[in-house]
Amino acid sequence: MKSVIDNSCLCVIQDLYPLKAQYASGEMVRLAMELANSSSEAITARVRYEIRELDQVIENHDITVDIPANGLFTVELAAGPFKAEFTGYGIDAELMINDVVKDQASTAFDVVSDWRRATRYGFLSDFGTEQSGDSEDVKWMSKLHLNLVQFYDWMYRHDDLVSGEDVYTDLMGRAVSRRVVEEKIALCHEHGMKAIAYGAVYAASKAFAEQHPDWRLYTSAGEPYDFIGIFNIMNISPKSPWHAHIVSEYGKTVERLDFDGIHMDTYGFPKTGWSRLGGVKRLERLEEQFPLLIESTRAALSKLKDDICLIFNNVGNWPVDTVARASQDAIYVEVWKPYERYHHLREIIGWAQHCSGGKQVILAAYLKPFRELGGLGEEGAEHAFRLLNAVVTAHGAYHLLHGENGGVLTQGYYVDHSKLREAFRRTVRDYADFGVRYGHVTHDEGLRDVSMTHADGDNLEYAFEGFPYSTYGEAGKVWTVIRERPDLKLVHFINFLSATDDCWNEAKVAPEPLQGRTVTVAIDGELESVLLASPDAGNGRAIPLEYTIVATPRGYAAVIELPVLLYWDVLIIKMKGMAA
Repeated sequence: MKSVIDNSCLCVIQDLYPLKAQYASGEMVRLAMELANSSSEAITARVRYEIRELDQVIENHDITVDIPANGLFTVELAAGPFKAEFTGYGIDAELMINDVVKDQASTAFDVVSDWRRATRYGFLSDFGTEQSGDSEDVKWMSKLHLNLVQFYDWMYRHDDLVSGEDVYTDLMGRAVSRRVVEEKIALCHEHGMKAIAYGAVYAASKAFAEQHPDWRLYTSAGEPYDFIGIFNIMNISPKSPWHAHIVSEYGKTVERLDFDGIHMDTYGFPKTGWSRLGGVKRLERLEEQFPLLIESTRAALSKLKDDICLIFNNVGNWPVDTVARASQDAIYVEVWKPYERYHHLREIIGWAQHCSGGKQVILAAYLKPFRELGGLGEEGAEHAFRLLNAVVTAHGAYHLLHGENGGVLTQGYYVDHSKLREAFRRTVRDYADFGVRYGHVTHDEGLRDVSMTHADGDNLEYAFEGFPYSTYGEAGKVWTVIRERPDLKLVHFINFLSATDDCWNEAKVAPEPLQGRTVTVAIDGELESVLLASPDAGNGRAIPLEYTIVATPRGYAAVIELPVLLYWDVLIIKMKGMAA
């Protein structure tokens, strides 16, 4: 996040970002600060920066830099190392000239013992020869802290993934350079990202399927299952030779190209199909077979490389209940109708968390307003993004949306993605920074969603005054999302006051700023701190709030007055002496 203090100053902070998408516990953290000097003379300046966990300053640094005249100068900042299981940190920096603050900037990074604690997913889809030597796409994604990157449609064929040619044409007619694919994998590794190879679990070219008719799946009418006129659907049963074939193909991506895992894609159908192995017809139920394929893939790839990543696509939220406990690393759900309302996303996330026993959840919720510009134009899509990001993060999930060079997904074929406006990219980064800075609290596996049981009606554990609110995301109100554990209470406020509908995939107008909120929170002990943070204000920093303790018929409560709400903010209440 960037905010200029002195507009007349000829030297400013151009950018500030970590050099990796994520840092491992015990690893030195390194960040880049880009300084621009538009004067004709070199300038000696001081850079002061603080590392914060929530509102607590963990480290202070103060360095002197000499900035050349008429140019851009990059200085490397260091922090840590930090021993952490999963903690997000903010870095708040000031540029000082003659002991006067001239500019300031903030960003964030997180430190984890295992990348599975925070699964921020992005995409790459352009591997043409003209991309050789270009690192800006991966650099942009690193600035968004995307630590997992799906390489979409990088392969030669769905049934023959790794081509022996340097340049080949995929089944959709695109030219792909193997050298570029390898370059992008290496770039991801340099930036602390896992490179994940797209690989559909059951799609084969028609030519391949026709050579192996008994490997296919058939409809109840006896016809081969077809997808978009290009692919046939194969039988993934362990008894089918296709099962071993596709697992072997997955292995080649790791052995030959140094991928770190597989994005195991599905299409949402068929859910059942008829096999003809050995001339015997059998009804196959894919929800029973997906977990077996995941386990086979894990076993095979783990022999080839340590710390393999597997992501399986639950299209339309199916079949989460049967695959959640399989050895995939996160629960990934591609969201389609009828899951069209904001509260449907809460249902999807909660179900995935319940079924998986606490794995992180990734939603592929594509925002068509960036493609279908209606009367609200690009700004309508941008408002929709901010609200959707708030909803997904508030419920402890991650959102697959962003990719190369400002790319944003609007539909299921990633190659045809849209682009963010340059003017909006800073806002997207601010939201990404915010998600990382507070990710260890918003995505804590110990939190329970009590929005529907602890507020409104006879529920007085949380009471809201001074504004219309909803516990389930109604249009025209503020959505109050409440998640807690014994020592921590989070209350998210998402501003739907100006929304005329509660559909997440529709353009939105800018929300009306809201003043005059009061929150009363029942407490069973002493408060340690009461903080408020927003990606829309104060460089994302957590600010302490004053509160009053009152006695009520049901015990003590804290009364808290909140500042203006723009799109989204979160109240963070820490309890003293309570076990997590």
